Amino acid sequence: MSKNRGVWGRCLAAITLCAVASASVASEQWPTQTVRLVVPYATGGTTDLIARKLSERLTRELGQTFVVDNKPGAATNIGAQFVAQAKPDGNTILFGSVFQVLNHVFGPEPGFDMFKALEPVSLVADMPFVLAANPRTPYQNGRELIAAAKAEPKKLSVSHAQLDISLELLNNKAGMELLLVPYKGGGPATTDAMAGQVNMVYALVPVLLPHIQAGKLKPLAVTSATRFEGLPNVPTFVESGANFDMTMWYGMFLPAGTPKTIVDKLARVTESVMTSKEMVDAIRTAGANPRHTTPADFRSLLTKELTTWQGVSKSIPKLMQK
Repeated sequence: MSKNRGVWGRCLAAITLCAVASASVASEQWPTQTVRLVVPYATGGTTDLIARKLSERLTRELGQTFVVDNKPGAATNIGAQFVAQAKPDGNTILFGSVFQVLNHVFGPEPGFDMFKALEPVSLVADMPFVLAANPRTPYQNGRELIAAAKAEPKKLSVSHAQLDISLELLNNKAGMELLLVPYKGGGPATTDAMAGQVNMVYALVPVLLPHIQAGKLKPLAVTSATRFEGLPNVPTFVESGANFDMTMWYGMFLPAGTPKTIVDKLARVTESVMTSKEMVDAIRTAGANPRHTTPADFRSLLTKELTTWQGVSKSIPKLMQK
């Protein structure tokens, strides 16, 4: 009987070794089947556009089909949780954003810990917000706007679509009080600014860029730390006297437990894709900046951003009431 147990033990060990070896080979050969790129936003927006451009290039580079799967809802939590609970085999990727951090601080709180359930791979792109005014407004740049808003608190109105956290922080950093007018979508918020129903509109650059180029809106300042290449003559808020910079970034995550060989391979290919002239031109045309990072650098960025926003939530209690 003891001899039989020894035989079975050796067989079990051999089976386990074969399974580990098989898994190792599979991760080295990844991808071997269609890969799902989960976008936690609806179709048709800038996020969706960038994700589809990326999936096309990854398909070409890796020889397997990458398909975009839109899963919007709950401020990106639905799509993110789907990936967090997926099998960690590299075949389900999250096209995430800064909201993966913001939701942990300001809500809606996701049903998982992003830092434990998701594996950061690489940044892909980022873009600033822009504050643009109706052309008939008298101020010409961010500095003039801040001065006017300080002189007459809550007189100047700004439309936005669910960007109250960013605008409240801008108000705080600039020492002004713009009247925030929330809208359900960026389209109506922009239309009312162009029509003069509100003084200004605040949105991501790609949302407002066509209207700025058509002369229907006047850009006052952008939220990036340095000037945005697509609007080189528009100052930053830092230049305008407010210690405020914030961008919307996008990046890829895999489920925690995904083999390091797959994480590293996807990061390397992403760097190759995002530095190609084709993608650089496409991303900049969309109103964004192409980016790429190592998995370690991306994780460090996430940790830093979490600390920053936790500090913001404590220093500006009003934000926690949103």
